Amino acid sequence: TWPAFDEWMAQAAEAPLVALDTETTSLDEMQASLVGLSMAVAPGVACYIPLAHRGPDSAEQLPKRETLERLRGWLEDPARAKLLHHAKYDAHVFANEGIALAGIQDDTMLQAYVLESHRGVGLNDLAQRYLGRGGITYEELCGKGAKQIGFDEVAVELAGHYACEDADFTLQLHQALRPRVAADAGLERIYQLEIQVSR
Repeated sequence: TWPAFDEWMAQAAEAPLVALDTETTSLDEMQASLVGLSMAVAPGVACYIPLAHRGPDSAEQLPKRETLERLRGWLEDPARAKLLHHAKYDAHVFANEGIALAGIQDDTMLQAYVLESHRGVGLNDLAQRYLGRGGITYEELCGKGAKQIGFDEVAVELAGHYACEDADFTLQLHQALRPRVAADAGLERIYQLEIQVSR
């Protein structure tokens, strides 16, 4: 609802750093269309904004274009610090929707990469490694092979749990990984170079 949306945006405006994640129709960043987005403003405090779920069981959603226009000011504000996992992908997704994402302060995928470049940097793998727990996998949510469905066909309630978990994991991983990067001057220098490229 719009009142719930306004309440969340007020929290996002006051948070020093917001973990942001997109859910889309494709892993190909050039073709991906936004289905919804999640935000975490503190550990365990996250929301999902569904925008383009479809199907007979699809819950009522806010209109996509109007919602993105209301989000535009925050998304494009370089002073609003944002944390993402694979920011370059998300920036492309927003660009596909006509939004120039700004304020990318940190990226947990890049943090993990500079710390352990020889290991996987998938969000669920990192959550298991650094937080001691994993979440719902994409395959568990959407299936696989010929029976796999698109994220826009997933029921909003299930999609919301998955998306909020992603944003929450991103925020908690940042709290675990960022100090480790900062503690090593060489890694910090590499990380800052990588972040500049992703912005």
